[in-house]
Amino acid sequence: MKEKKIALLLFNYFPFGGLQKDFYLIATELKKRNFQLKIFTGEWTGSNPENFGVVELGFKGTTNQAKNINFTKKVQKELKNFQPDLVFGFNKMPGLDLYFAADTCFKYKARTKKSIFYRLLGRYKNSVEYEAEVFRDGSNTKILLLNNKQKNEFVEEYSTNVNRMQIIPPGISRNWGAKNKLKIREKLNLIPKSKIIAFVGSDFKRKGLDRAIRSLASLGDEYKDTYLLVAGQDNENLYKSLIDREKLTNRVIFLGPFNNISGLMKEADVLIHPAREEAAGNVIIEAMVSSLPILTCESVGFSSLVEEYSSGFVLKGSFRQEGLDKLLKLIVSQEVNNEIRLKMSELGSNDFFYSRSNFIANYIERNFDE
Repeated sequence: MKEKKIALLLFNYFPFGGLQKDFYLIATELKKRNFQLKIFTGEWTGSNPENFGVVELGFKGTTNQAKNINFTKKVQKELKNFQPDLVFGFNKMPGLDLYFAADTCFKYKARTKKSIFYRLLGRYKNSVEYEAEVFRDGSNTKILLLNNKQKNEFVEEYSTNVNRMQIIPPGISRNWGAKNKLKIREKLNLIPKSKIIAFVGSDFKRKGLDRAIRSLASLGDEYKDTYLLVAGQDNENLYKSLIDREKLTNRVIFLGPFNNISGLMKEADVLIHPAREEAAGNVIIEAMVSSLPILTCESVGFSSLVEEYSSGFVLKGSFRQEGLDKLLKLIVSQEVNNEIRLKMSELGSNDFFYSRSNFIANYIERNFDE
């Protein structure tokens, strides 16, 4: 049997993004199975220890919309030369055989959360056009989804044939917890008994950093030795006025892009993830296998797993700051925190949380064999 060629398409690769981590693990598993891989991306930032064949197409255009259109045109030309047996995309675009849906339904979000004027913009039209190429009735693209919340949104907007859709399990690297503790309190000159609330993720606004800062402030003097450690890449200066206003200048600490999240989670007391929008949230799984109690919102796809595995608290329904504040005060209390950790103690050895890339490789072998 001839070696099957797979083209992997991703607008942009950098080592700290959730989608990019998934992409790398999946590509690694496919390479292990002797598929011939070629990766087409606009830009590759960071190392490439697996020595994947990477074709950087660059970006042309002043807006994300223009860059995405230009990338799509370039990649179609490259695919004609490569002639893959399978085109596997990690962003929505025309011409995919398989799509990994890491985000929510754009059309649904625009209809339910944006103004009618937003839907007149060129960005909206292009995004919906590309999304429709994958999800519309009549498309042949098979779709990998993270949860039923996504599935319901896409079906509602596009009447997508559910036979083309497959819910996949979570998946983080098996060596996730291999790194050592950071001795973070010592490095930051915090007292040994201080409490640490971890906020992990780039795109601070979407992930709800402002909500987390306000919740920290709500704890009051009783928890004056509690700190919010922010690991991720974004513009921290946008939050300076809020931090100053809440008198938290020395208690919100930005760590920047961080390559030892597992070490941070081993020493933190709580993961706070009050995202405005999150299709899944791999950081939830990372905290679960680290036995780190979690505070999140129902808008986060993997919040259902927090409830299923008794791993913390989920703010239900529409976001309410006072609701988040009450749950944070509860989860940082020693008795409740210890109780949650005890329930989470066996999650690190549960194969389910590491199975995504293996599941997807099996799916490809079953569904795309000639």
